[in-house]
Amino acid sequence: MRILKKIACHITVVGFLALHVSCASIFGSLSVEAGPNLGTRAVDREYSPYDVPQLQGRCEDCVEGQNQSTTGSSMAGVGSASSFFGGGSEEAIPGFFIGASLDTPLNSKLSAQTGLRFSTKGSKTTIDNLGSIKTRLTYIDIPLQLRYPIRPKFTVQGGLQPSILLGANEKSEVNGDTTDQDVKDNYKGFDLAATLGVGYIFNNNLSVQLGYDHGFLNVEEQQGFGEVKNRVIRLGVLYTIKTW
Repeated sequence: MRILKKIACHITVVGFLALHVSCASIFGSLSVEAGPNLGTRAVDREYSPYDVPQLQGRCEDCVEGQNQSTTGSSMAGVGSASSFFGGGSEEAIPGFFIGASLDTPLNSKLSAQTGLRFSTKGSKTTIDNLGSIKTRLTYIDIPLQLRYPIRPKFTVQGGLQPSILLGANEKSEVNGDTTDQDVKDNYKGFDLAATLGVGYIFNNNLSVQLGYDHGFLNVEEQQGFGEVKNRVIRLGVLYTIKTW
């Protein structure tokens, strides 16, 4: 039995060393990151009491005004949202992200980065004289990007970012009544964005990154309800926990 334990111990040690050498030959560093999502969602949609159950019966002039709507859009919380109720506004809801990333050197300067981020994104629509609808989407982001140093302490990075929807929540406040509900079925389960950012390196372990994710896809599932695209400004702190 002792011999078997010793053999098992040696196999474990050898396996660990092999894994470490393998990681050293493939990856450059492992980091964790976190920070706020400062601006989220671009919207081009129309609201009517027939589209949004919470608004049914809230407006006496909706039938008369349903053919007089105008459209608007917003990016990162700046712009307007249209409705049959005479107007409204769209603003970003600050979210957050937390995750981990792997950096793989391709040559003496260029490196590839990938990882996983838990990220919340959303916006608040205010409808004049009625109330507001606040929507928050939760994603797993998978950034796939290249990083290049432009100065000793400054880097630029960019690439693509697939995202998988984990959940969606909508909170409406209409004439003093509050409704909180799961609306995941109203949104598509996959999103794709282009990413671009800059970074500043404080030391071998700590850096900050400012990034922008430009969503290509309409994530709104409901037909005839307008377009919703994720547009996110991120400010994150990145800490390197392992270097090979």
